Amino acid sequence: FKLTRLLYSDLEKWVNLLKEGPGVKEIVISQSLRPKMPTKIDYNEGLYAIHRLQSTYRLDPAEMANGLLGERKYRLVPAIPYLKFSNYYYFYRCKAWSALECLTVGSVYYLDEKFQGAERWFQLALEKYYKNPKLLETFGWTRDFILGLLMKASQSCGRYIAALGYAEKANSDTNWQEQIRRLQNLSRQPEVIKPIERKNRYTFNTACRMVYPDKESLHCHYLSSTPFLKLAPIQMEELNLEPPINMYHNLINEREISVLKNQSIPHLKRSQFFTKDNKVIQDFSNLRTCKTMRFQDNAHEKLIKNLNQRVTDATGLSVLESEEFQLTNYGIGGHLFEHHDAGADLSNQFWNTGNRVITALFYLSDVLQGGETLFPYLDLRVHTRKGSLLVWYNLLLNGTIDWRVEHISCPILMGDKWGKFFEVYSIDLVNIFLNIYFHTVATKWLREKPQMFIRRCPLKL
Repeated sequence: FKLTRLLYSDLEKWVNLLKEGPGVKEIVISQSLRPKMPTKIDYNEGLYAIHRLQSTYRLDPAEMANGLLGERKYRLVPAIPYLKFSNYYYFYRCKAWSALECLTVGSVYYLDEKFQGAERWFQLALEKYYKNPKLLETFGWTRDFILGLLMKASQSCGRYIAALGYAEKANSDTNWQEQIRRLQNLSRQPEVIKPIERKNRYTFNTACRMVYPDKESLHCHYLSSTPFLKLAPIQMEELNLEPPINMYHNLINEREISVLKNQSIPHLKRSQFFTKDNKVIQDFSNLRTCKTMRFQDNAHEKLIKNLNQRVTDATGLSVLESEEFQLTNYGIGGHLFEHHDAGADLSNQFWNTGNRVITALFYLSDVLQGGETLFPYLDLRVHTRKGSLLVWYNLLLNGTIDWRVEHISCPILMGDKWGKFFEVYSIDLVNIFLNIYFHTVATKWLREKPQMFIRRCPLKL
């Protein structure tokens, strides 16, 4: 009956639908949105971010694929309000990863020659394939394709018996039979695989997952050293005594944060990264994954002037000839490897007003997991706190770089939305989706020369 009904009742409707050219309007709309869609660089950056998060925090692949990150289950996330004047947010359930996502992440591990990690992701892909085989077959990938990847990954790390097991599960054509005979020989007389030597001087992976002891003899108090501060004292929290690292609370409000973020969105570009040979990597670097822009002092002059004054009130230093505020937006797994803010080579014209004596960092968002500012030599982990200002000195009193304040921005597991960002009705929906869970900071670097008579060099060094 079903076939009879289909051929009699529905066939004519399908023919009429095909004559109307279905999908033409939708295709035109999709093509017009193409410039706003993620690019190849966005895709690669997100893919390596997943790899970075797992390797940094040692996350279990099966838990990641089901939305469990570091003992936190993410099943509900905010969606876009259907009514543009509504203050309510609707929710939808996160979908677990399919075999496609698991295969893609496993390929990154395989290309990075981390074969055990690749095998685990390929195993997950095979498990998910059995639940929905048509999904992969649509792209021309079969069960034997996944088994072939599993065989290569396990063989590459010297697990010949496991590789043989994968080969025996595949269809018994001529090629697989040859693989089975070869792996049988290797199982009886295994080849000795030399461990891969990895020369990597960067330690942020290890440092970001370490647990640091609580510090003692730290205090919180109010700053009231000037006539203005006597009327409006600043809350100061000591995080480290020597060298001094302090957090100043409630120095930027929600409205000011919204202005900074909304004005920066159209101008954010991938941060430039300079190699030792002074070559610039701008599009994609796995050592620094963020987007930045600079706020000129004449842009929102009143707001920038107020923020500059608050930095002066907190530090007692001059903002004359200081650098413009830099707004930094960290995306999925966004991080910054260990580094010093002060420059080692000051011959460039960029350093005419002296080195970076101090870093003043405004936190413009909270982060649920990850994203801490870490000082590995001081055993200090600073959690983000929206509206607060983190300050530390980059130079000793004699002008040399203080190596102790080398710091890291740890990869972000999960961050929060951009506050009032959603209330701007003209904002593009694609931008909203891309910025729901991004972490943002605004940084001010004060230069050395204007502090000549404020922070003086001691008589005895």
